[in-house]
Amino acid sequence: MSDLTEINDLAGALLMRVAPGARRQLLRRIARDIRKTQSDRIGRQMEPGGKRFAPRKAPGTGKRRKGQLREKMMFRKLRLAKFLKAGADQGEAWVGFSGRAAAIARVHQDGLPDSPTRGVKKVRYAQRVLLGLTNGEQDRIIDVILKAVTPN
Repeated sequence: MSDLTEINDLAGALLMRVAPGARRQLLRRIARDIRKTQSDRIGRQMEPGGKRFAPRKAPGTGKRRKGQLREKMMFRKLRLAKFLKAGADQGEAWVGFSGRAAAIARVHQDGLPDSPTRGVKKVRYAQRVLLGLTNGEQDRIIDVILKAVTPN
């Protein structure tokens, strides 16, 4: 991925040419589009760099339940619009998780230890990058901004 500061500087300079109301609408549209692409990528179990998510650990011996839940895709609810929020204000667009979903996402994003259920010892989760811009998303952001700035 390219350096986000370059994109941020370029986008910021171009966005200053747009009227404040139109800028807010443009940023809101960009945030909504990025939320959709992030959700789709999480559904495909891919990191922004193109790698697959680290697989779940295989059930070991012991009193583990067998069933369909472990076989289902990871983060199937976390990627819903209820938890994965997008928004914009006068100068920035953002995409992120809210509430308890934010804590779960942070554990996986950074590969931190967490307790799977209450009363169980902590387990270190594999790092799975949930949020991050791909090169295609960065290019799309610049294209949308350029389209808004250039006269028709």
